[in-house]
Amino acid sequence: MLKSLIINFLPWILYFILNGPTQSQIDLSISVAAVASILFEIKSLKKGYLLSWATLFYFVLLCLVVVILRIDLIIKYEWILSNAMLAIIAWISVLIKQPFTIQYAREEVAPEYWQSHLFIKINYILSAVWAVIFTFGIVLNLLHLNIPWFKGPVYEVGTYLPSIFGAWFTGWFPDWYKKRFT
Repeated sequence: MLKSLIINFLPWILYFILNGPTQSQIDLSISVAAVASILFEIKSLKKGYLLSWATLFYFVLLCLVVVILRIDLIIKYEWILSNAMLAIIAWISVLIKQPFTIQYAREEVAPEYWQSHLFIKINYILSAVWAVIFTFGIVLNLLHLNIPWFKGPVYEVGTYLPSIFGAWFTGWFPDWYKKRFT
């Protein structure tokens, strides 16, 4: 599941890596992410995956309002909006009882386990952990905008560590949980 989840987060990863302080870096990161949303997620889009469709929608909309219309307010808050979009996807998926990770887990788990309590519980927990990570990202970005000393390495480490933890947790947790509770 970790591999397919990373592939589906690839537009976001490229966006975060390529984005920079200049308008050309911002435009490039958004444009690359929008194209990557189609190229790397075509299978997930065809399958109707929530994360893939929300990602495509978000980056196409961001292209419109930032790259084409140059709405400065959106540019100023793009990091908060990006984390908010991811948090909304994750929280809504949990609230509507369709944790977004379940779509990726089904690619690696035999269909006879899809309705098991264990499989569903693991995916609720994984989706909730990602929702907390994205919500934490909103807080970090608000701190970055409003607290002068929260810049540079402190901010950079603070923004990347939760996602690295999330990737590790996604790979580690399902097996650990199965061993512990079966």
